[in-house]
Amino acid sequence: MKPLKSVLGIIASAFVSTSCGDPESLRATLPTTQDTYIVFALTGSPAAYPSGINTFVRQAVRVDGGANFDIAFDIDAAGNAVVLPVRLVVSSLSGSRRVGLRKVTGDFASVTSAPTGTYPDTLAVVAAAGEVVVVEAARNGSGDVCQFSISPFIYSKFLVESVTPATRTIVLQSVLNPNCGFRSFESGIPAR
Repeated sequence: MKPLKSVLGIIASAFVSTSCGDPESLRATLPTTQDTYIVFALTGSPAAYPSGINTFVRQAVRVDGGANFDIAFDIDAAGNAVVLPVRLVVSSLSGSRRVGLRKVTGDFASVTSAPTGTYPDTLAVVAAAGEVVVVEAARNGSGDVCQFSISPFIYSKFLVESVTPATRTIVLQSVLNPNCGFRSFESGIPAR
């Protein structure tokens, strides 16, 4: 029940911040968050193991037909992480959320904001250890955090810290900006 209350509070905050005043003067209200995840490859791992991440609720989750994840992970023959948007893994009767991926250059610390431009939602991204992937996840569905916001997207960056084919595990570092439309990955409450 606690995660539901948090989500409802964030939705109310988003509604209040976007329904009044000048949309150009919107301010973020939530700080960026950092997490570490261990996920299992889709292939070669038991189905009950977490192979996906729900970026907004900041949890490694099991991948199933309910599509309660934004991205899923696999390991290719070369030992790289394969990051898949939800649309490539399941097709939901109600339609999948739009989740786009983009591999970016630079080390994890130097990626201080999500780049503008295209985030394809129909392509997987292959990332070796040390590479960074930025995720653009639509969160404007009914009852979702960005339902009443000007921008429907939240942004996360992921560092593939390590890939271990023998145990079918991938270790990831992540920074999430939970404010709708804000791209900054700097710590604290973002200004952009």
